[in-house]
Amino acid sequence: MTNPTRQQVINAHGALSSLTRLADNYLSSISDEDGEARQLRQFILRVIPPIPQPTMAEVEWDDDKHYLAEANYPYHGSVIMLSEKDGWIKYFDEREREVYDVLARALTPTGKCYTLTEVQDD
Repeated sequence: MTNPTRQQVINAHGALSSLTRLADNYLSSISDEDGEARQLRQFILRVIPPIPQPTMAEVEWDDDKHYLAEANYPYHGSVIMLSEKDGWIKYFDEREREVYDVLARALTPTGKCYTLTEVQDD
């Protein structure tokens, strides 16, 4: 069995949705059976990979949303995004305590955000 690319998985889900819609329209025009195509779709969805999460290359950078937001990076795990410039994202790796640059397509946002707070010394 081959390993489909990210785009192939996205295309397969789109094709399956189109086929389901076409089959539903056809079946409803010839019989009172409803939902047969959707039931078959569920069988197929059980065996194909889920739709991959969008990468930062597919998301427009917004400082309010993405500054100090967490992202997954396959080579470093969870990282904290700092800024974006020309398709490159600067991120902080907590474990290594270093700042790096990476292409936006390598990062998948997790939805988690961090905030900076001032702490008073007693």
